[in-house]
Amino acid sequence: MSAMAVATQARRDFSRRSSESEWLDDAELKPQELSLVLRDLARFNGAMLGHWPVLSWLKRATRGVDRSHAVTVLDAGCGYGDLLRAMRRWSRRTGVPLRLIGLDLSRETIRIAREATDPDDRIEYEAIDIFAYKPDAPVDIVVNSLLMHHLSDAMIVEFLRWMDARARRGWLIYDLQRHVVPYAFIGLMGKLTRLHPMVIHDGRISVARSLTRKEWEARIAEAGIPRSLIDLRWFMFRFVIGRLR
Repeated sequence: MSAMAVATQARRDFSRRSSESEWLDDAELKPQELSLVLRDLARFNGAMLGHWPVLSWLKRATRGVDRSHAVTVLDAGCGYGDLLRAMRRWSRRTGVPLRLIGLDLSRETIRIAREATDPDDRIEYEAIDIFAYKPDAPVDIVVNSLLMHHLSDAMIVEFLRWMDARARRGWLIYDLQRHVVPYAFIGLMGKLTRLHPMVIHDGRISVARSLTRKEWEARIAEAGIPRSLIDLRWFMFRFVIGRLR
């Protein structure tokens, strides 16, 4: 990308979170098109090594567990279910037994995730608001990937408290960093790939809606969680934020 193109991208105000809506949040897509969008979102995230930091953290979170009992992992905002399927592959490789549960607000998204998942993967899906979810057994780990930038600051604080109160072994957030570089990079990818146009458009809005390190530290403080208990790491213009108990 030329210096002029980067300068053009930089004209967006990255000093504060954008309040723009993503097309996927508002659009009434036909099931076939929604499936294509979700698949391409998963494909793009996979190309950006999006599962690797989560699986690396999961390895630490399950170190020394009793392998005679499955560890319950809840993926909030599971979307296409690709992270859950990656966890199942990891579980099979490592021998760490996992009970995997995926929650999402959209019934159609959950239907598509189920359709994309082999029944042998034994992943439970449910269309429900996370705050209305009543687990039938204690939850050990709560994870979410590329969800938080969709939420308002107040909802992020509420969700932090929700996870901290319910995740017995720990919780993890994996989300974008608001910065000109990923914003410009996604625009470049739109010219070089055949990803669905909605993926490119919403990807840039997602970057503009995401938080900086200072903002994350402020939300964590508002949630009443001591900063000393939180591991906040940077990974390729994304943040990996977690707590282990």
